Amino acid sequence: MAVTANDLITRSMKSLQSLGGSEVPSATEANDGLTALNAMLDSWSNEGLISYQNQEQSFPLVVGQNQYTIGTGGQINVTRPLEITQAYVQDSGSNNFVMQILPRDKWNMIGNRGTGITSQIPDTLFYDPQFPLGVINIFPTPLLGYTVFFDSSLQQVTFSTLTATLTMPPGYERAMVYNLAVEISSMFGIPIPQVAPGAKNVGQLAAESLGNIKRTNIPEIISDYDPSIVSRSYATYNIYSDSSGG
Repeated sequence: MAVTANDLITRSMKSLQSLGGSEVPSATEANDGLTALNAMLDSWSNEGLISYQNQEQSFPLVVGQNQYTIGTGGQINVTRPLEITQAYVQDSGSNNFVMQILPRDKWNMIGNRGTGITSQIPDTLFYDPQFPLGVINIFPTPLLGYTVFFDSSLQQVTFSTLTATLTMPPGYERAMVYNLAVEISSMFGIPIPQVAPGAKNVGQLAAESLGNIKRTNIPEIISDYDPSIVSRSYATYNIYSDSSGG
């Protein structure tokens, strides 16, 4: 559903009962509300379960190059990702080869990451989320110009103006309205309105709506176990028969 920043700010202020009927925010209130809204969305970018922009992107490997800047104006000119979660190399025959995504400490344990260590199919990636441009590191250095596909979490989109619109998945509009109301309450010194016994106040609705989004965005988790450490049905030991199984 598409909504403007001004719509969200107006509804947030009405939820605080600071506006009524057909009243609208003053120019100062609207601009302050826009600042608070964008700051809130920027903060949400650091909460992985709030992100709804997880997408697959790709870039061509350059022979002999093992680092690539990513972000607006970078060598990979796309929105700077917050995190890269999966990646694979695809060759000219559309065969895919999974890459291992390393955290910094594991990446630092590779003794020689120089361009002299090469491979036709690199198998390791480390993403350094520098700002404003992140850096994708590839190991070993590629010998062929294959393509890397990667899944990433992107920053929340913010509003450039009060009339700018944003289309979002179900549940986000409600979460923005009530969570912005909490932000505005603190900024403007407007107390959270009292509610009838058993009803939820603005703060509770803000927490509930954000929690609903996070529950929806929880990824499916499938555990993998090394077969050598997983118990099998015949792995028990019978002290009477001196054998495994029965």
